[in-house]
Amino acid sequence: MSKTMLRASSSIIRSRYRQQHVMLQNTARQHLTPFNITRVYLSSSSSRGDNNRKSSFVRSVSAGLPDWIEHWSRDSFHKVGYGLALSVPAVAMMGNNPVITLGLASTTAVYWLVGLNDIKQTNQTIRRNFPVLGNMRYLLEMIRPEIRQYFVEGDNEAVPYSRAQRTIVYERAKGLECTMPFGTRRDATAVGFEWVNHSLYPTKIGEQRVIIGQHNQSTTQPYSASLLNISAMSYGALSDRAILALSSGAKLGNFYHNT
Repeated sequence: MSKTMLRASSSIIRSRYRQQHVMLQNTARQHLTPFNITRVYLSSSSSRGDNNRKSSFVRSVSAGLPDWIEHWSRDSFHKVGYGLALSVPAVAMMGNNPVITLGLASTTAVYWLVGLNDIKQTNQTIRRNFPVLGNMRYLLEMIRPEIRQYFVEGDNEAVPYSRAQRTIVYERAKGLECTMPFGTRRDATAVGFEWVNHSLYPTKIGEQRVIIGQHNQSTTQPYSASLLNISAMSYGALSDRAILALSSGAKLGNFYHNT
């Protein structure tokens, strides 16, 4: 009876371990790809008279980086360093350009100095475990804001001010033309986009105006401006009557018409 119970318990344990194994693999595929997949292998073995279980282990498999980066180690550092050191006299004996020999020797010296310093220091684990190559992580981290600003970031993504808003400020400060024709570059179908529609029965509201330069002591001639105005568009392609009608409406409403 006891042996039957032990076999049943062992079968249940193996079944649970298999379920956990499948769940962990699915979670790894969902959250760790495409850069790194961590596969967790859980197993247990039970035989008659031996209920010892094999310990679980974790193996990391690269899914987005070259294999040589994943397998780089101190041994790899030493092998590459020895290869560079042996290549210097070989290149010198071949009688090539001395500039090439000097450059190779300098590269080898810098390689060994940086790598040995990485192994010796104890403040950064990545540099200690991945000599020379680990410094790329901190270099990329240092230039990350510039990479995002110039290559990744959209014109309307950054906060508190987007690149498009900053560009307008720069152009106006330099006295350049900041008007952008042919409509807008914004996604008018995006959630949260706001606009003003025409209405046959407009609601009467109070004055929506601001005083430009009201609180600036250096402004000699403050002026009143409406919050809503007519922007610069290709109204001239319609007709001269359209321009006259829009300008007349701007005059009646006491706001601007950018022509």
